[in-house]
Amino acid sequence: MAGTTSPRPVDPDGTAGLIVTPEEILRSAAEAFRADAGAVPPLTLRGANAVDGYDDPEPYDPARDEPDDAYLERFAFWGLGYLDAQSWRHYLPRLVAYAFRRPDDPAMVVEALVRSLRPPDHYPPRLGSLTAEQEAAIVAFLETLALADGHDHVRDDAQQALEEWWLPGARHRPPPEDVAALRAAPMSYQAVARPRYRVTLPVGFVSSGARHVAEESRTVEVWSGVLCGDVPTVVAVNLTPLAGRRLGEITERAATGLRAAGVEPRRVRVAGAAQSERLDGLTGPGSPASSQRIVIVAAVAGQDVVLLTVRSWPRDDVDTAVERIVGSFEIVRGDD
Repeated sequence: MAGTTSPRPVDPDGTAGLIVTPEEILRSAAEAFRADAGAVPPLTLRGANAVDGYDDPEPYDPARDEPDDAYLERFAFWGLGYLDAQSWRHYLPRLVAYAFRRPDDPAMVVEALVRSLRPPDHYPPRLGSLTAEQEAAIVAFLETLALADGHDHVRDDAQQALEEWWLPGARHRPPPEDVAALRAAPMSYQAVARPRYRVTLPVGFVSSGARHVAEESRTVEVWSGVLCGDVPTVVAVNLTPLAGRRLGEITERAATGLRAAGVEPRRVRVAGAAQSERLDGLTGPGSPASSQRIVIVAAVAGQDVVLLTVRSWPRDDVDTAVERIVGSFEIVRGDD
């Protein structure tokens, strides 16, 4: 890696330059991230820090969210990991500038920044969301940390980041054609049968095994896997006694925390169920720009309620796969 340099966007006179000094890196980053830096982040570092503390994030406030050194030192270390791609890009040029301004890194801001540049990538992608010009600035920045004096505490992490994701042939960065092939590949499904219900899941989804939660009088089984090549998805089925409650009460409790305004359950048909409802919404800690999609189906099976929950991410092909899972759900009649 020694002696490598990174391509800079083509200069106005048509000649290509090289990003080799901190000043050039700062100029390149400022230009490449200009639009992102000028937009209001859906989730601020202050809000992300609140999420880390299990609190709801407050919206952007221009006075309270001025990203000066004190702000970055207070919120970056714990907050960076929760940012969605747009919010992360908003802060990147400011964080790069801080790294050159404060090589002593008193609050581990630079350490958090470099770690945010290492895989695995988030979903929706953050590392994979950068333009070629933005990538060039980031590669030059990481190379400076890895090769120049003054950043000893992050040198190894910077070198790891380059080798894992940012240099040609990086070992943990899938080529775009591989990602496209994974998304286009047909999925195989298998039927899962339990005493009170059946559901069809993609082959490769892994079960946690049925677990009884005595204090809540319910049994839960959770499957996790990937839909459409690259989208993490969780399917959970809870079996709980109806215990004289209305079905709507159980559905509403399961829907606690859904973000979509006006979310209301609606009646649906589930084969074998005496009564059933469905609720769709968005959820997930962190940024409203990266909310997960959640589908909840509650079905009465004798004296029990079977609650199917599918948690994934909004995307057309993924939505189709989710609907196949939800549509396969049915109640097995027994001795009620």
